[in-house]
Amino acid sequence: MKDKGKKSRKLSQRAQEIAEQIAYESAISNTLLFCMERGMLCYVRMHGERWTQKHVWRVLNLSREFVYVLRADAFRYEGYELHRISDLADIAPAPELTEHYHLIKVPLPQDIPEVDPESLQSMLSSIVPLETLVLAGHIGQQEDSSREYVGHFEKLGKKKLSLRTLDPHDLAWSPNTTKLAYEDLDYLIFRTPTLYAFEKLAMPYDAYIRSLNEAVSVPLDTEEFEVGTDLLEAPSEDLIDFDEIAEIAAHAESPEDAEEI
Repeated sequence: MKDKGKKSRKLSQRAQEIAEQIAYESAISNTLLFCMERGMLCYVRMHGERWTQKHVWRVLNLSREFVYVLRADAFRYEGYELHRISDLADIAPAPELTEHYHLIKVPLPQDIPEVDPESLQSMLSSIVPLETLVLAGHIGQQEDSSREYVGHFEKLGKKKLSLRTLDPHDLAWSPNTTKLAYEDLDYLIFRTPTLYAFEKLAMPYDAYIRSLNEAVSVPLDTEEFEVGTDLLEAPSEDLIDFDEIAEIAAHAESPEDAEEI
């Protein structure tokens, strides 16, 4: 009888936890809807983040499970994001900030993509035709189990999506595709200044392979070959330092800026 009582209490506790989670997510969704209907900016914090890391969003659309937003930063709009509502820890309307954006006339993008967040498949199907570089992320239970991938969509399967990934350190495309299960896709980001800069400056994969082959070619006179030479030193004019890319991306506010780089 004692075992039955313990099991019953555990089930009751679990049911209460689920009910509390549903109520919390419902409150989050109601606040997102409130901000969307009024065109109001909101402050958002994700699970695991401090308030000093809070984001500013303009909510564009939402469903029971996902939210589609335009991110605001430094009094400008930059980039679109899709997130699972269950990953949001806190949200608060920001009417004063909204009014300030209005007063200084921060313009909304003219070509906001229409994305249907009703399901993950419908969201991805809305983004694939844009042929844009995306950042797809998975939030793991442990910090070292979280993953981020930068790339282009190659295929949407029944249970997984395929990405042709870009190495942001070498700025080179991978010859293989990376598969990510839909259930592991927790957020998707696209059309940000950083992604624009990556796509503009990334070396084509064939060129990257050629540069490596040139770098590792040993001269016929081996006595003049300097042991320890950086294999990537020879084609350095084709390779961009990641810190330099980050600095360039920080100043690239639009595709036009990226074109000038």
